[in-house]
Amino acid sequence: MYYCLLVIIFFALIFDKLNIFLYLLISSVMHEAGHIIACIILGTKPRIELSVFGIKLIGYPRTKGKKFIVLISGPLINLAMVAISVFLLKINFSLNIYVFMVINYVILIFNCLPVFFLDGGQIVALFCADPMVRKTLDIISIAVFCVMTAVFSNNIYTSAAMVSLFIIYYFINKKTAF
Repeated sequence: MYYCLLVIIFFALIFDKLNIFLYLLISSVMHEAGHIIACIILGTKPRIELSVFGIKLIGYPRTKGKKFIVLISGPLINLAMVAISVFLLKINFSLNIYVFMVINYVILIFNCLPVFFLDGGQIVALFCADPMVRKTLDIISIAVFCVMTAVFSNNIYTSAAMVSLFIIYYFINKKTAF
């Protein structure tokens, strides 16, 4: 399975003229590195697992404050990369720097959405123990995924299948999501 992923990455890197895939890969790795570095600084030894939706960090600190720092550190890395890109663009415009900035901005906004498996959803769940807020977060998570599936899929049957798989995955992993 991992060999197929490596082949896809290899061809994406070779045939991507604007380096979008490369910048996406770098930005995602930096985002996750922010979480990992924060865990290590706070005295926790994190474990990394690959999941359906990307990399999953296991072993957050126990206190809410420390967990919040770990959760926010990934988006802060993306924000820092956006700021550095803006600074570099003011000095000299480059299409590559612009693409890198946009990708980091999209990753930043996407990860701050209040969806259960993203940083934003975990932050909301961290500070809101109210069951009504949790149910609202469940509805938002499913709605955001449905909209994203509809936007990025060109086939109604593919969309329905993806939404069904997401809902099954969601409820199987619900107890471990937060």
